[in-house]
Amino acid sequence: MSRILISDSTSYLPEDTINHYGIIIIPLNIHLEGKSYKEGRDISPTDFYSIFKSSKEFPTTSQPSAGEFLEIFQSLGSDDEALVILLSAELSGTVQSALMARSMLQPERQDRITIIDSRSAAAGLGFQLLQAGEMLAQGRPVKEVLEENKRIKFKQEIFFAVDNLEYLVRGGRLGKKSGLIGNLLKLKPVLRLQDGRIELFDKVRTSHRAIQAILRQVELSQSWLEQLAVIHIQAEEQALLLQQKLQEQYHLPVLISEAGPVIGSHVGPGTLGIAFY
Repeated sequence: MSRILISDSTSYLPEDTINHYGIIIIPLNIHLEGKSYKEGRDISPTDFYSIFKSSKEFPTTSQPSAGEFLEIFQSLGSDDEALVILLSAELSGTVQSALMARSMLQPERQDRITIIDSRSAAAGLGFQLLQAGEMLAQGRPVKEVLEENKRIKFKQEIFFAVDNLEYLVRGGRLGKKSGLIGNLLKLKPVLRLQDGRIELFDKVRTSHRAIQAILRQVELSQSWLEQLAVIHIQAEEQALLLQQKLQEQYHLPVLISEAGPVIGSHVGPGTLGIAFY
């Protein structure tokens, strides 16, 4: 019997980490200028943003089909167990596709597949996969893995600042008038992933103040900090500086994770944030 970890492409874990834990990745889709791409397979982030910036169209994204999940589920051995940890159901229909695929299986096969809504994305989803992968590698019971997953979901936070409101406006996340005024006043929204949804946390005048607002939230949580990650979208230099600052202050290893096109198409290049629990 094998215990298999399955996820989607929005954790943005490094390829060697995915291979180390044997995680099966089912990619989400990006649609732009009449073409569709599998995230992480068909187009690099650099090429995607190059097309995106020059395009008059706004990209759309979609979840994997139930058929893609079903193909993976059917490939599992009859006595294999699978943990499927996925992008927040508040942000995507990916969880629904997985549930639909599982319902197509025989009842005895359904019982061996556990589908988990991470209520998160990017490094937040990555944290849950890393912990589950490590516990499974140690031979820990699935019940313990599920309990630890719930604990992490309850604690974890993601705060991030976008570089330009245009992407939120073009993606329908912000009214055009609000976006125009925000850019004219150089307002930088600080966003929070809470209960699986993206919500406005604060608005400040500069990028520096936005990052300071996020750092204050980390500092308020320092008594229980276990893991930290810096999330960025084509902002590697700023991410490295932020990583160094966090490591010096909290004496914890800090991961750097670049979010890909599915997340990036909604928040845009220059986005910078911190995930922690």
